[in-house]
Amino acid sequence: MRRPRLNVLRTFEAAGRHLSFSLAASELNISPPAVSQQMRQLEAYLGSQLFLRNGRKLALSSIGQAYLETVHLAIERLDTVTDQLFPDKQNQQVTISCTPSVATLWLVPQLGSFHKNHPEIDLSIRTLDAKIGDAASVDVDLEIVIMQEPVADESTRILFTTAIVPVCAPGFLGTAPRPEQPSDLLGFDLIHVLGYDDDWHKWFQRYHDGTFMLPRGVKMDGSLIAMEMAQRGEGVMLGRRIFINHLLESGELIEVFDDPRPLHASYYLRDLAPARRNRARDMVADWLVNLTVDNLTAE
Repeated sequence: MRRPRLNVLRTFEAAGRHLSFSLAASELNISPPAVSQQMRQLEAYLGSQLFLRNGRKLALSSIGQAYLETVHLAIERLDTVTDQLFPDKQNQQVTISCTPSVATLWLVPQLGSFHKNHPEIDLSIRTLDAKIGDAASVDVDLEIVIMQEPVADESTRILFTTAIVPVCAPGFLGTAPRPEQPSDLLGFDLIHVLGYDDDWHKWFQRYHDGTFMLPRGVKMDGSLIAMEMAQRGEGVMLGRRIFINHLLESGELIEVFDDPRPLHASYYLRDLAPARRNRARDMVADWLVNLTVDNLTAE
């Protein structure tokens, strides 16, 4: 028998991946009715129902799911070989936006292995000055942001959740007794980070009983500078463990409390232009998500 045309299989792969004819149409730059028509023609051609349609809800049948996995791998392999043999420089450029601490302490140490495996992709990192969630330019493809509530949409994927704990230099406490209660910290110098201004307020609200007057302390415009100050013994900061684990392991910083009393922050990867997705962007996004699974020690 003749095989389905490649463009129809690409449409099927997009529709199955999104479970939405509209999103598939947007990605492929065709109309939703065209996607629907192609899928009905493909089902008729194969003699099998690939999609289960229930009003506006779309799901894959068991044979549709099995077929999607195979088609996806085949298209992915074809795209990879095409990119390697006939590189399109414009479509191989991917820009990631994130804070300096995310870039320096988490992302940059992993870039060497990525470039070794994908030398055809021109990956750029653009840092933000503590304006978390605010993309600096329309040419940014992917953005790493902190979000307070869980997000479930086609353009946003969770990367990791990390604990936030009070830390200081080993000699900062001097001869004073080690703090045992949250209220004990109210008498110490606190380091505040612009962009995370309410971290200390949230921490005391959660762990301190009764009213409190939050010490003003010193405000820094980035986590990296705050970490440097904490290491120098200038105060207590709320450190994100994924960024300070190496300092805790080396003893340059210590946790103030034996009982950590953590806050938590979740970092997400957001695609800023899902309608203009391409192979390189998908590869970078998948790498970032898988990177957290393979290498993350956030807690």
